[in-house]
Amino acid sequence: MNRIILVFLSALLAAPLPSIAGWVDREGKPLPDAPDRKSNGDFGVWLVLTDKESEAFARWDTSSEGVYLSSTEKVERGKILTALIIFSGCGTDKAGNCDLVVRFKIVQPDGKIYADLPYQEAWVGKPVPPNKSLGMSVGYIRVIIEPNEPLGKYKVLAYVHDKNLNKAIELLSVFEAIERKTQHNKPIKPTP
Repeated sequence: MNRIILVFLSALLAAPLPSIAGWVDREGKPLPDAPDRKSNGDFGVWLVLTDKESEAFARWDTSSEGVYLSSTEKVERGKILTALIIFSGCGTDKAGNCDLVVRFKIVQPDGKIYADLPYQEAWVGKPVPPNKSLGMSVGYIRVIIEPNEPLGKYKVLAYVHDKNLNKAIELLSVFEAIERKTQHNKPIKPTP
């Protein structure tokens, strides 16, 4: 059975990174769109896959000039992989609130659909993150590859739709499910 866990953050999370049209590196140089990071005008979204969920949330919730989120391309069978959406420039309604939703789809190595989830809240009925900062979606997923599920490369697709702007962006990131590493103990010598 596929283990996909839908999760919603309860706290307002916003990193103090300024949002601008498109994405930039640490030196402020523009980054081209990539399969996991795209923009459409001022609206930008980034799909981050991490195996360090607690660390990612702790860093995100710490006030700083920038936030580094550890991403991964490999996850061991039985371990948690978390897919997060970072966003900027969401459109607002008359009350100044965003209406951003996300739908996740995962394709397993043999091309079969592993999970196809309905749209869920990314940032709905909430004000734009303050001071033009980035936001982290309140909805995200956790994936756990079970013992009977195939190893190999999985595709994670995220369809992010800003209802106020009537703009949608499709993101793609890939991770490889690998066998869990085991530690081998030295053989015990039999006693005579």
